[in-house]
Amino acid sequence: MFNLRRVLAAVILLAVCALAGYLWYQVRQQSPEEILAALPKQVDLSLEELHYTHNEDGKRSWTLDADKAEYQRDNSQALLDKVHLTLYEAGDFGEIELQAEHGQLQQAEQRVEVWEQVKVRTARGERLFTERLHYDGQARRITTAEPIRLFSPRMDLTGTGLLVDLEAGRMLVEKDVWMLLLPAEKNGAKP
Repeated sequence: MFNLRRVLAAVILLAVCALAGYLWYQVRQQSPEEILAALPKQVDLSLEELHYTHNEDGKRSWTLDADKAEYQRDNSQALLDKVHLTLYEAGDFGEIELQAEHGQLQQAEQRVEVWEQVKVRTARGERLFTERLHYDGQARRITTAEPIRLFSPRMDLTGTGLLVDLEAGRMLVEKDVWMLLLPAEKNGAKP
């Protein structure tokens, strides 16, 4: 039994060495130009697990995280997958957290566009759902032309089109507005 273990260990070690040698040989056969040619033409840099923080006056203004980012130098933008954006000190809304399946960062303009299963949560307990959203860091505004659904502790609202001015603490739903006001809680229990 002891000899059988040694034989199995030797066979496994030889198999691993043979596989490593084969892979090394295959990689050596391709020139760097061939490897680069296999990458998509429009992508200049591809990153896994992007973390970007934008600072203003020595304070962090917003943080962007993504599972994957592909930077395109020609138009100075990054295409993102699995996006998480946190806006700090967003006026009356407090801290805002946004999640989406895909996005696009235009760093110089401080703009982030996200789409597909967009979810927004504020420190005040509001939750917003839509399919596409734009954040303009210079104007400190969030906008969309898509249908939205907004939940808060006292309200359920739907509509189409949204403008949120973070500095003024105001929100405008453009059209097709439907709202249900919910009763206030008394002493922690609903009436």
